[in-house]
Amino acid sequence: MDKQSFKSLFYQHYQPLCNYAFRIMGDLDRSEDIVQDIFIKLWQQPPILQEGKSMPSYIYTMVRNRALEVMRRDDIGQRVHKQILYLHTEASEDDITEAEIEKHLLIDKIYVSIRQLPPKSREAFTLSKINGLTYAQIAEKMGISVKTVEHHISRALKSLREMLADQVSLFFLILHIFLLK
Repeated sequence: MDKQSFKSLFYQHYQPLCNYAFRIMGDLDRSEDIVQDIFIKLWQQPPILQEGKSMPSYIYTMVRNRALEVMRRDDIGQRVHKQILYLHTEASEDDITEAEIEKHLLIDKIYVSIRQLPPKSREAFTLSKINGLTYAQIAEKMGISVKTVEHHISRALKSLREMLADQVSLFFLILHIFLLK
């Protein structure tokens, strides 16, 4: 793999891979470390792919396997078992399919959109829809009223709708992932 191809691969997939590893591990710093290690390994020893295999599929599989290995090594207990069961039911093959990569890229766009929300709205939305806290718990944690929490979450949803207006299917994916838990 030449330098330009590697650079292009890195810039296109680094952040989505970090988000993918984060969803498995729940630790952003360690997720970034894993992805960086994978790219270093790819640079030092470029893989010889089997016919019909794509480089993104290969990299996502490497990241998933490495994240699970780190989690097993750290013996995180129940979380490991839940994640392993989830991953095995989601992908019965050893390799991640192109459709799964597309799904993870869409989810990455959602996370990018969430990071663009105003800070208080982003915090309230994240605490509610990602961490599963009630409005009362969020109000206590943020030191604001429940009505203000409702306002921030409503504002966040409105902003997400506007940011993703041209991607209707992506907005419905947000609803499915965050609201219909």
